[in-house]
Amino acid sequence: MKITLNDVDYLANLSALEFTEDEKKQFLTDFNNILEMVNKLQNQKTDNVEVYNKSHSLNDLREDEIEQSFSQKEVLENAPKQRRGCFNVPLIVE
Repeated sequence: MKITLNDVDYLANLSALEFTEDEKKQFLTDFNNILEMVNKLQNQKTDNVEVYNKSHSLNDLREDEIEQSFSQKEVLENAPKQRRGCFNVPLIVE
């Protein structure tokens, strides 16, 4: 699967970002290089590789501590848009 300039434009639009044509071409190259590396990883033989699983026991976790927090008013002070006491963000899921 190859990423196209249309895909880069689509992702930039979803992210509300603007890029120059040179930046778009660089992203296109980078994205395709990443996909190529993922494809190489998918083709690696891992049948005889032992799985390494370092899990933490419950004893390794710290105790929860209640600390001073920000008020709703303080949190929303710098929000570009707010609605009914919440952050108002653009819809990104179609």
